[in-house]
Amino acid sequence: MLRAALIGCGKIGSEFADDPLVQGVLTHAGAYAACEATELVAVCDANQEKVERCGERWGVKARYTDVAALLAEQRPDIVSICTPDETHAGMIALALASPGVKAILTEKPLAMTLAEAYRIEGDAREQGVLLAINYSRRYSTGHMRLREQIRAGRLGSIQAVSGFYTKGALHNGTHWYDLARFLVGDIVEVWARDVLGESADDPTLDAYFRFDNGAAGFLHALDKEAFSLFEMDVVGTLGRARIVDSGHWFEISTAGESPYYSGYRALLAPEREAGHLEDVTLHAVQDLVRCLTDGGVPRCSVADAIAALEVGFAMRESVRSGQAMTLPMR
Repeated sequence: MLRAALIGCGKIGSEFADDPLVQGVLTHAGAYAACEATELVAVCDANQEKVERCGERWGVKARYTDVAALLAEQRPDIVSICTPDETHAGMIALALASPGVKAILTEKPLAMTLAEAYRIEGDAREQGVLLAINYSRRYSTGHMRLREQIRAGRLGSIQAVSGFYTKGALHNGTHWYDLARFLVGDIVEVWARDVLGESADDPTLDAYFRFDNGAAGFLHALDKEAFSLFEMDVVGTLGRARIVDSGHWFEISTAGESPYYSGYRALLAPEREAGHLEDVTLHAVQDLVRCLTDGGVPRCSVADAIAALEVGFAMRESVRSGQAMTLPMR
């Protein structure tokens, strides 16, 4: 049995498990409780009330507000990091320096600077610690199936990818770039503009992308105060896949004879398919256990996380310089 510790007892760490609208296993605490190969032995948060609620919810007696104390006293095999974005790099560094830690599952983004991300990558390799990032759609059975269908040619040659997002080029934006890379391929060029003009440290930017297969991509930034939106539209020569409702549903259309004009081809009425976002965090934990047991690379690796981060930072640099940026950045 692998002993797991949770750092960060907020929504994705624990609290979504008590949301009646959430389907399946979304939280890290819930994933360790549901996975037969793991046991949640310790929880930690800077907020004492959150620690107590989380500990009571999952029957965990070892409760901490000090991360270093948890790592030293509990010596977990796996550490989940579910703290605010700007703390991820520091928390990962503490876990990597802790004897006995075999694997880390962290929420996105990996870090708030590329220098930190590159350092984490090197330290994890040197320490022999598995590091996975919870870009959750990679762990969805529906999104994995869609990827296989796209790679098998269901949509033909990909022509363009477009979408909408809110809440920061690094925070939610990296989810979008990672999914685009997962489904279509590497992003090799980005040209961005700051249309919203947000004052936040992580502004939400508009961007044009070019993929390694020549396809174009367009990402539109929206005001998070109006509503949240995460969508992607993948258009090929034989059809189209729209990822809607944050990925809970797909609308897939194939090209055929137009029902309105003779001799024309058009996209026919779409088929609606489930995106299957339920149990994604359980799948992430199970994937990490598989890597620890049998070897292999996590479904969302450090390299994947860095590639997504590089897109976000290339967008920032493009806004600053007014120039298109080439990827990768190192």
